[in-house]
Amino acid sequence: MAKNKQESIRVKINDLENIKVEKPKNTNGIVVNVLDFEATQEKYKCNYEAFKKAIDYCREIKASNLEIPKGKYYFNASLDRGEAQIKLDDLSDITINGNGSEFIFSSDNKFISIHNSTRLEIKNLILDWNWDKEPLASLGRIIKVAKDGSYFDCEFPSFKNIKDSFEIRIVGPFNPKEVKPGNKGGLEFRPYKNNHVIESDDEESNKDMEKLVRELSNIITGMEKIKNNVMRFYTTDFIWTLDRIKKDQLYNFRHFEYESTAIYLTDSNNINLESITIYSCPGSGIVGRGKLHNFIINKCKVVRKPGTSRSITTSADCIHIGNSQGNFIIEDCEFSYAGDDCINIHDNTSMGVKVIGDKSIIAKRVDKERNAICEGDMLEFRNGDFSETGYSSKVKYVKYNEEEVTCTIELEDKVPESLNEKTIIFNRRYCTENYIIRNNKFHSNRARGILIHGSNGLIEGNSFYKIQGTAIQIEAGAESRWAEGTGVNNVIFRNNFIESCDLNRWIMAVIYMGVYLPDGRCNYPIFNNIIFENNTIVDCPRLAFYLSSCSDIFILNNTIINPNTGTFNGRVYGSSQNELPIYDEYYQGTIEIVKAKDVVVENNERIEYVDTYSNGIYFEKGNTSNIIVKNNYGFI
Repeated sequence: MAKNKQESIRVKINDLENIKVEKPKNTNGIVVNVLDFEATQEKYKCNYEAFKKAIDYCREIKASNLEIPKGKYYFNASLDRGEAQIKLDDLSDITINGNGSEFIFSSDNKFISIHNSTRLEIKNLILDWNWDKEPLASLGRIIKVAKDGSYFDCEFPSFKNIKDSFEIRIVGPFNPKEVKPGNKGGLEFRPYKNNHVIESDDEESNKDMEKLVRELSNIITGMEKIKNNVMRFYTTDFIWTLDRIKKDQLYNFRHFEYESTAIYLTDSNNINLESITIYSCPGSGIVGRGKLHNFIINKCKVVRKPGTSRSITTSADCIHIGNSQGNFIIEDCEFSYAGDDCINIHDNTSMGVKVIGDKSIIAKRVDKERNAICEGDMLEFRNGDFSETGYSSKVKYVKYNEEEVTCTIELEDKVPESLNEKTIIFNRRYCTENYIIRNNKFHSNRARGILIHGSNGLIEGNSFYKIQGTAIQIEAGAESRWAEGTGVNNVIFRNNFIESCDLNRWIMAVIYMGVYLPDGRCNYPIFNNIIFENNTIVDCPRLAFYLSSCSDIFILNNTIINPNTGTFNGRVYGSSQNELPIYDEYYQGTIEIVKAKDVVVENNERIEYVDTYSNGIYFEKGNTSNIIVKNNYGFI
């Protein structure tokens, strides 16, 4: 039975090789040059109008190529919020060749938007933020902590003179010797109130969901410049400061988070992004949404600019694909030093429903941009543990209350009275699945390597090195800041190399599968038909695999070297905060399986060259069934 199931998964994944992304078909040979429209490489002179005229002309005459002679081009137009400095909308069958040009942006508008376009190719381009205007982040070293914990002083060595005050979105630990994200014992915090939390009118559910927000906040009350490059930070909790803030710790102070996007893709298809380098952006690198499908990101990089001391590339994810139609390839790329995940793939959900009529509800914690429920959408309603309610219905009418972050929805079918504050809504219009992530390099990154919420995927031949959190995280859930993921089904992870990840004990394993829900981990298997095979894992402080809320999972022929090298007592969980486990759990072994059924762990090898604290394969007998463990080496 297990062999048949494996074969079924492999057949479905083999079909992904049929994903096709068409190149531009225009062969009329018409070439447009941006210099003919007064584009300039003069420093800080804005090219917004010149590029707009050139692109409009390409659209008008159906040009096959837009040529950008190699050089530096600056963009700093004052535009409305949400607009882009370069709009590649309503284009088809055209290649845009940057020839190695560097675009430098100074406003927090989107850098480039691509909307309603097809068979579009963009290649040989560098995108960067103007750090002369404002740095995206600053590295600060703790040089003094007040004896009573009322303040700490931080020196910013890469600056001769800092501003009297500056914005701080979030602060994270860096290794002071290697100058990379993540450090043993380091912690992460928001200096002020976390403004990403979304509350409803139900206080009890708010409390339950806010327990899942694993971010320290309200740490700093104010700041004072005391020397040219030294800032004093006054603290809220003196005892906490004395316990956590230590002399010579190095922290990355991020000044931006979600202000912009380098390349924003919507409602387009057959998009080819090749050999594009993103040095930095005050937001995500590449974002894809809406009716976007069939696209490839090939030989692209998100890396720090050589010759600089920068500590961040994108202030959010390198690649963020969500609420889309899927069918994409990410291949031969490099991702590093992002403020969040290297790759995040998901569709958004929401939790909380109030029944207000026979066919009417109010959906809670529904952001108009993030969730985007429209007339005609098919909504599926799940229980608070992801199990099926049996109820789905099409939307007839929708009206958003943006102030309360709610949405009034009229449905075609009678609404069950059982829908409640913990009901989860899946919008089945979205389908971010069918993807290949292959032969990429992930390294030196703050959050996860790959965060997967989508089905039908092949993740192979990638390398992960010094990721602060998990290398691979498979997840679904709902909490106060966001709700993401409708489950993961039919994915193969193979031939990946994972080394020195989970630097800050971000979660509890370098490969993690689990939910985050107000009522805790669920028995319902929201993750199914997944194979991990022929992967190598080296040097992880705790577990190699933690798998939960799943069925039909295969862990085959993996090599695990020097796992469980950290300590396993005291604070053992948290988003770089080293807190106690949120679900009052005890983690153990090199491979742990909980709330799962039909799992095979076979022909895996565990090797240790140093002392480790645990070396077993554990599963909960009361909450698991049909767990097959055989022919493994080096485990107890």
